Amino acid sequence: MNRGLTDTELALLAHELRGTLTVILGLNDLLRAGLPPQEQSKALEGIDRAVTRANALIEGALAGDVHGPATANEQVDVSKLAHEIVTDVRAITQRDVSLDVRSSPVVSGDANALGRALGNLIDNSLKYSLRNQTIEVTIDTEDGRAVVTVADRGCGISEDEAERAFEPFERLGRDDSEPGTGLGLAVVRSVAEAHGGAASIAPREGGGTVARIELPVSG
Repeated sequence: MNRGLTDTELALLAHELRGTLTVILGLNDLLRAGLPPQEQSKALEGIDRAVTRANALIEGALAGDVHGPATANEQVDVSKLAHEIVTDVRAITQRDVSLDVRSSPVVSGDANALGRALGNLIDNSLKYSLRNQTIEVTIDTEDGRAVVTVADRGCGISEDEAERAFEPFERLGRDDSEPGTGLGLAVVRSVAEAHGGAASIAPREGGGTVARIELPVSG
């Protein structure tokens, strides 16, 4: 019999399910409002991806694992995955999210979990940035590792906060009126480490933050 989930794992599961439902509802609202045929197709594809991620979360929870990638061995094209996530975020939020693909690394793992991790990084930047500020997503390869960065010009983060940012329920001293549970970055770190990688966040020169995921390249 599989072990039961801890309270923290249950909170992480609820957080991630809510995130996928937000994508589904947001894209469904766009479809109801009326979209050109090409945009309708993209929205439906986004809904399909979100449903797949939600189903993977539930299956993982039933197996006693909310992180997903422990047994997955897909070959994941990181640039393609980033394009899908960024496309959905742009459509739902109507925010400026740029994507700079400098290389197309492939990693071994769980595409659903990696997609949720990237979505959480982007969501975190959107949350603490003004609507007219661009969120910059970059995909590259450095020293045999796939590197995903999400940079913003938001309210920023101190070096002390950066040390605590990935702890569950850590709100980084933000005003309680800001939306969020303090779980998004905890998910990012869990997914990165389960893939043999790492996650970090740091102050950005000139203001804002730079969040980073590093993953070993497949093969």
